Amino acid sequence: MSATDPDIDESARLFTSADFLSLDASVEAAISRRIDLYYNAPLEIFPFGEQNRKPDRFHVLFKRQVEERFPDDAQMRREISAYGRLIFRWLLTYMLGKRMMQIVALAGLWLLAGSGAMLLQGVIVGAGPQAIAVGVAMLLVVGLFFGVNTLVFTQYRLGLENRSYSLSREIVQYTRTLQNDYTTIRALPDQSETHFQSDGPAWGKRSAFLIRLLMWIAARMEYLEKYIQVSMWRVRRERYWMDWAGGFLALLVLGLWIWSLAGLSAPAEGGVTFRVLQGLAVVLGLAVSWASFFRWRTPVTLVQDKLDTGSWIRYSTLDLDNTIGEQVRRDKERLVEYRHLTRGR
Repeated sequence: MSATDPDIDESARLFTSADFLSLDASVEAAISRRIDLYYNAPLEIFPFGEQNRKPDRFHVLFKRQVEERFPDDAQMRREISAYGRLIFRWLLTYMLGKRMMQIVALAGLWLLAGSGAMLLQGVIVGAGPQAIAVGVAMLLVVGLFFGVNTLVFTQYRLGLENRSYSLSREIVQYTRTLQNDYTTIRALPDQSETHFQSDGPAWGKRSAFLIRLLMWIAARMEYLEKYIQVSMWRVRRERYWMDWAGGFLALLVLGLWIWSLAGLSAPAEGGVTFRVLQGLAVVLGLAVSWASFFRWRTPVTLVQDKLDTGSWIRYSTLDLDNTIGEQVRRDKERLVEYRHLTRGR
């Protein structure tokens, strides 16, 4: 969507590289108004209305301010926000899935330790093979639990890594486009001399616009970077609270399971064997519950490592202050050279 489209709301227009290079006064004015959203619009100190309710969390406030000041990058921000919400949903689903697998494994141990032993009580007394068979079945349940969790975790981690790689490529491509615009515009104030050879005021006006445009593109990159930072910080907080929720649920499931297992009455015959199997189930249940929480955890640095931020075009690489300083230096040198050339006339 270009600034030259006449039938669209100006706030919805997205400016392209062609618009930046255009000498059309109406396009230049439209871009200037967009630049004013950042440089000449004061922040609302009490934003979005004061109501008798809890204020929004800071990340909500910050994102809304960025959206108001930089509408051109809305699509990229939506991609970043969707990525953050995807991670949250996957974290939640994965945490609940691990708890469900914990419940299934503990239920299997409960059935083997309780119902299985009582069904076999007539043949267990004085005979160990049947009891050993129940114990082996418990070990198989635990082995199956570990195998399924390992497979699920591998697929879950690969899914997150692939989505992180995909977002990283989109960010690299988007910021590279902004960098290319920045590099092109940086050279235009000097190159425009051939276009305005006999019109100093027009050249000065065009150069002033180009410098503002340069600063605005750099600001877009800066706030896109800040938006990503806030989004990733939100993800980090959500993972922290998800850990607490997962640990609480794991302990709750384990506690209820031990309580229900302890409530089983030993059969009239084979009580010792029953208690042995019951004790084995408790040991294996503790191992299952410990592994359910402490193993196959989402790595804290997974997003940080897989987004590969080292390959991104960053705001700091634009060197904005020195770019503007160099432009001022060249202009002053030209002015002094012009004075020397005209001094004897």
